[in-house]
Amino acid sequence: MSEHPTYHPLLYQQIAEGDEAAFRELFELYVPRMQAMITRITGSAGVADDLVQEAFLKIWVARDQLPTLRQPGAWIMKIGFYQAVNHMRRQGREQHIIREMQYGQELSMHGLSGDEQSDFRQLLQLVNTAVQTLPDKQKEIYRMSREKGMTISEIAETMGLAVSTVKNLLVMALKTIRKAIQQGGHLCLLIEFLHLL
Repeated sequence: MSEHPTYHPLLYQQIAEGDEAAFRELFELYVPRMQAMITRITGSAGVADDLVQEAFLKIWVARDQLPTLRQPGAWIMKIGFYQAVNHMRRQGREQHIIREMQYGQELSMHGLSGDEQSDFRQLLQLVNTAVQTLPDKQKEIYRMSREKGMTISEIAETMGLAVSTVKNLLVMALKTIRKAIQQGGHLCLLIEFLHLL
């Protein structure tokens, strides 16, 4: 992904040093493109508004990385992309994400190379396959947590289980999924996309 035409290393350095005015400038530069991308993935401008705010919060928290990145613009757009993907996973719409990943040229514009697109499709498929192999209770708890966005307490109440039991079963489910990703030869992907699990 090419950098924004007004890109200048000084802007990223100022942001890294905590300059809020510089960060507002960055926000204004990237929000239109990020919002359009997230709306395309989620199908909702309202959801996109919220996810853009969350993405820029993450960018602010990790702002010290900006001056060290070869392509800060691609990094910024990837954060927005993964916010959208994470939202769609919570909605149980992995197949929609996979369909979106077919638009290689569009995603390349948002900072995902062809290899990253392929890796991401493989990751989603590995996760889906691993979830199918989980014991029934673990599978149900995983889906309630990651696809419906329910809290541990809400799951415990819904299933009539102790909170500690739900926590333990969810930890076991995540271990199984992570092991499947590692066995699939995707340790680097596991590290990069851990927040999606």
